[in-house]
Amino acid sequence: MQDSGKKGFSRGDYLRWWHGLANILYIIGMHAGLILWLWYGRDVLPYPYFLAVSILGALVHQRILSEWFHEAIHWNIVSNKKWNDRLANVLTGPFNGVRIKNARTKHFYHHRVESFFMDDDPDTCAAAVINKRELLLGLLRDVSGMTALEAFFSVSANDLSKSKESMFIGIFWLAYLLVIHCSLFYLTVSAGYYDIYPIYFVTLISLYPIANRLRLYLQHATVREDGTLLIGGSKVSRTYSGGLFSQIFIQSPMIMYHHEHHAFPVLPYRALRAMTMARPSSDVNIHGKHPIQLLTKLITGF
Repeated sequence: MQDSGKKGFSRGDYLRWWHGLANILYIIGMHAGLILWLWYGRDVLPYPYFLAVSILGALVHQRILSEWFHEAIHWNIVSNKKWNDRLANVLTGPFNGVRIKNARTKHFYHHRVESFFMDDDPDTCAAAVINKRELLLGLLRDVSGMTALEAFFSVSANDLSKSKESMFIGIFWLAYLLVIHCSLFYLTVSAGYYDIYPIYFVTLISLYPIANRLRLYLQHATVREDGTLLIGGSKVSRTYSGGLFSQIFIQSPMIMYHHEHHAFPVLPYRALRAMTMARPSSDVNIHGKHPIQLLTKLITGF
């Protein structure tokens, strides 16, 4: 890990108390917007359109929330590390079911590896493919829910496979999730909204893994000189600059400065954004500008 201070971009300058407050309000506002839509949106649109917008909204919410979760893994929601973890467990844990310390242990292995989409990288190994057939099989695995469920149980098992204290914390965490979701499920069903939980959590286990897979390819697949992609064994970490559409539907500023993030993982996204603007690159494997063009290479060939 390099010293960010020597590069002129310090964590303290880009994670002051007002940055932390803005981060918290962003996450709360995102939750509130989705909940209000799922509750009242059916009164605005005919149900088929409401359902389609709700699925898309849930997917966008899950993807952006995962990027805030990633910030929390690196202690970048608020500057105080203990409060960072507490807030992450309250603001993101009930949605993805993962305790922040468990995810951190796994994710830091990702930062240690030299090549991505290999067996020793827990973050990208499930997305490793070498041809279109394997890509199709991977997508089918994603939409079946197997990718999401395996990832959840893999992370959750960290608590149950360690000390008695860790096992107790894991059991408490599962009980915490159970109380929250039983209460919320009862509330939504009592109000006659039987579809809210299926809309959100079916989307989470079937569509979000596809969005995450595509995001991993944007971040870590190598574009060869002939324009084809190298996925397994790639050593690339790529920043993608995108407009509003890209930030909403593909990857948000919290994670899109990925080349800089792997060089300086301690820095919050605002510092990485400033770094990217100060040091642009024309190398497509460092800074990309058209994410859709790279994703189409999954169709044209490897």
